Amino acid sequence: MTVGARGSKLSLAQASGAVAFLAEMFPETSYRIVPVETPGDRDLTTPIERSAPDFFTRDLDAAVREGRIDFAIHSAKDLPPLETIPSDLDWFWLPNREDPRDCWVTRRETGLASAARRIRSIGISSERRRNYAAKCFPRASLLPIRGAIDARIQQLLDGKYDAVLMAMAGLNRLMAGDQAAIDGSKIALEPIPLSDLTPPEAQGVLAVVFRAGDERLTKMRERFVKAVRFVSAGVGDAGLCTLAGARDISHADVILFDDLMGSELLAGLLPTRGSAASPTLIHVGKRCGAHSMKQAEISRLICDEARKGRRVVRLKGGDAGLFGRLAEEADALTDLKIPFVVRPGVSALTAATTGTGLLLTRRGESAGFTVYTPRRAADRSTSRPKGGGVASSFSAARFLLDQPLVMFMATKVAGEEAKRLLSEGWTKTTPCALVWDAAGPRQDVAVSTLGELAKSPSVFGTRAEPGLFIVGAAAAHRWPALGAFAGRRVLVTCSEAVQEKACVAVEDRGGRPLRWPLIRLVPNGRIVGKGRRPEDYDAIVLTSPSSVRIFFQSWQGDFRRLPAFYTCGSGTDAELRTHGVSSDVMPTEDFSAAGLIEEIRKLDLKGRQVLRLRSAKAGPGVAKALKKAGAKVDDVVLYDNVFCAPGDTLPPFDDVYFASASAVESFVAHYGVGKLRGKGLFVMGQPTRAAVTAACRRESTIFNLQDV
Repeated sequence: MTVGARGSKLSLAQASGAVAFLAEMFPETSYRIVPVETPGDRDLTTPIERSAPDFFTRDLDAAVREGRIDFAIHSAKDLPPLETIPSDLDWFWLPNREDPRDCWVTRRETGLASAARRIRSIGISSERRRNYAAKCFPRASLLPIRGAIDARIQQLLDGKYDAVLMAMAGLNRLMAGDQAAIDGSKIALEPIPLSDLTPPEAQGVLAVVFRAGDERLTKMRERFVKAVRFVSAGVGDAGLCTLAGARDISHADVILFDDLMGSELLAGLLPTRGSAASPTLIHVGKRCGAHSMKQAEISRLICDEARKGRRVVRLKGGDAGLFGRLAEEADALTDLKIPFVVRPGVSALTAATTGTGLLLTRRGESAGFTVYTPRRAADRSTSRPKGGGVASSFSAARFLLDQPLVMFMATKVAGEEAKRLLSEGWTKTTPCALVWDAAGPRQDVAVSTLGELAKSPSVFGTRAEPGLFIVGAAAAHRWPALGAFAGRRVLVTCSEAVQEKACVAVEDRGGRPLRWPLIRLVPNGRIVGKGRRPEDYDAIVLTSPSSVRIFFQSWQGDFRRLPAFYTCGSGTDAELRTHGVSSDVMPTEDFSAAGLIEEIRKLDLKGRQVLRLRSAKAGPGVAKALKKAGAKVDDVVLYDNVFCAPGDTLPPFDDVYFASASAVESFVAHYGVGKLRGKGLFVMGQPTRAAVTAACRRESTIFNLQDV
């Protein structure tokens, strides 16, 4: 194969490295490199930020199109914006990325850190580097610099600049390809940490550009791309995503997510943003009348991220195959021969019917059903055809009148649909229902008949968001409300750490838990005091399951050297046992900080070294009791309880469950105490009860969840 590259020493050096890599991967193919001059090589005066998008690729693209070369090797950051690459060209990134950092280059006798005051002029080739250099050397002159890397270094050695900002990748490749290109004895390099100067995502990456449809290069690309995962997120509740989908998310490099379920699901499954394991998140959600990105752009973006060698997850609400535009996105990948995997999921159809009792099939009542969306098939718009009626490509007359109908996204047209169905033979007494936010915190079901709905569309209220319209016998049934909570909606305000247990407790009593965490636990990074290790203490005091979890997430020592543990109750002890240890001191009845203090008072701790780990909002009582018992105490804040809220407005709810005083304070701060009036208030622990009592002034409304 004939390989094109720019004629600079760096470009030829990196092309040689790329060809060597490809020859190792595909030994049956031989390669010949030919230099091709581009506008960026001929024009050394135009600043790069003012140059045309194809400044460094135009002539190479022409050579590819004309068949003079089979493919071109580029620095990936030299490519024009990916959305502007013509459709007759295709591309992919090579996986062997060089060092992505930027680097200070100075004359060795000038240096950088040792002679910063002598840095009076700096060669700059981008706005990003200009801003960084201005911050580091506010008194220096920032001058434009152009030319190949070896030419820039020569300008530095000639004294035109005191320092130059460059990419480490180019320096490494040039030195590896042609050691004589840089006089190592005369320059000094100082890499800049990624945290100080974030490089473009393509810095250090090489790209291959070839003619679209070239089977040889398409086959070659198969070795470097990963299958795209289409993950169905489910609806309403993040727990309805499948285990396979959750696993895909945990391994993703890039996630393109929709409005429906995307944010909530990702918040629970992803590591803290900014960590090395964090994927890139791209919001591509579409709501009725408001699209953040057009469908063609989404399809292109999926393909682009896959061609970069990223593991891409396309996270779609409900089940991806039901009105989710899955076919268009899969077709785009198929055209490029990029593999993909589709994970089915729980759709709004299932959640709105199976989850509510509006079953679409019942023995002796209905043996099937029909599902459709009241929109034109041709343009997928919601506009109505001339002459009135619903913009639907379906005729209800074709359906069996004794089988249920389900219409997606039908809130706005339910009244018109009712009229049309009546005109086609359905009776006025036929039950119908609208289900909104199926399985979600704002789920609601409104039931009526076709006759009532046709006469007064407002019978379903004024809720405007998309819903599922169900017509037929299925709409006459609902699951009964049983148990102590009898289907009541309970707002569960605990942190994510204890959400699961709280929700299970609510469901045990027949309630419907609404996940609404109002506090977030933020570790402070310290698990010891005064520079010591946990193993150096005689005892560690932990008074909540969360403190146990955060401690073991932060500590990576030898379990055999851990000291004794003092805890305040069975919940904390149970969490300890998941890590292979247990409590040495624990109350037998009063499972609280006060109960632990009573146990500590029975001990002689004279001369003992004790580490007290707590939340920022915990009081000093335990530490004081330890000191009174003779211990030398390091009182360390392990984490803070930070107020948060899933939304500015609360979903409809009947009761609230608080597991901490912090959650009570957060609720009042976000929504005001008035929202608690008339609600059942359930608490865990005496401090939480006291906080609710102080806020509401009505203790008679407060219950312990375990007593219900």
